[in-house]
Amino acid sequence: MFTRSKLVLAVMLHTALVATASAAAREGAEDCARACLDGFVGQYLEALTARDPARLRLGSTVRYTENGAAVQPGEGLWKSAASLTDYRIHVADPRTGQAGFIGTLVQTDGKLLMLALRLKVEGGAIREIETVSGPPFVLPGAPLMAAPRPSLSASVPEARRLTRDAMIAVANRNFDGIVAADGSHFAADCQRVENRMAMSGNPQLDYPIATLPGRDKPRFAAMGCQQQVESHLFDTLDSVDSRRFLVLDEERQLVFGFFMLNWYRDTLCNEVRDYGRVCRPESQQPTGLRVAEILNVAGGKVHDVEVVFSYAPYQAPSGWEDIEPFNRDVVIGDQS
Repeated sequence: MFTRSKLVLAVMLHTALVATASAAAREGAEDCARACLDGFVGQYLEALTARDPARLRLGSTVRYTENGAAVQPGEGLWKSAASLTDYRIHVADPRTGQAGFIGTLVQTDGKLLMLALRLKVEGGAIREIETVSGPPFVLPGAPLMAAPRPSLSASVPEARRLTRDAMIAVANRNFDGIVAADGSHFAADCQRVENRMAMSGNPQLDYPIATLPGRDKPRFAAMGCQQQVESHLFDTLDSVDSRRFLVLDEERQLVFGFFMLNWYRDTLCNEVRDYGRVCRPESQQPTGLRVAEILNVAGGKVHDVEVVFSYAPYQAPSGWEDIEPFNRDVVIGDQS
């Protein structure tokens, strides 16, 4: 028969055991969450290159877009994907059950294709699939990046990690700064890679900007991220809209999202520092870039910019407006 003191002791022991078990379960869930999310990405890519969506566990109402257009699993890229190269970057957000990926596909015709992928996983099934794809950005004088920068897969010590809100704030400063020709948010080691071509910190590359008569072109590609922006190279960028910060990898301090970059409507010329006035042809129509982007924001500065883009109409919709507002200040998902 329990005495009062024994009953109190039993309750205390039970409470301690429950708390310990709950903590262990949470820790195990967090450890599994990244592995599980990466596993879903791996399964997805295996099914994609096998061109067999039946291999996947998909939610009954799965939503799937390719470059902003609604597609059924088995259509679109599923018809042409053949294999995957070793160029792969993984991003995981256990808090929201979302995973991101950037890598290179080999298509059935042997051509390469850059792929950015977002998956949302709920209840052990894939509920959302979003992709942006485009061919590698092949330019004279420089090869494609052989491998992603190691900093994109490095864990940041917990004491040095930014909060989720702070990570998003740095990412927003990145886009605001590019539009305003202010590169103060970039770290000294920043490098920008677009469709697997290093567009900064790459002295081998002949930067694709118009040649002015009688003027030697500065070595724009050899510049760092901040120097390029503050040289006014990107002044013809009107705005960055539909800022959807979807996958926040707190462990690696990576922000992965989808954005629309709009060019050439408000400004057709830029006065490039130490070079001169560069104007697009009058026939140049306003255009957009549909962008999936990973930003390494460790320490409150942007260290890495990894981009997959495809061309799109000016201010083209994301394909997800009926789910979330088309608003640059909206952060999708519970980021608390």
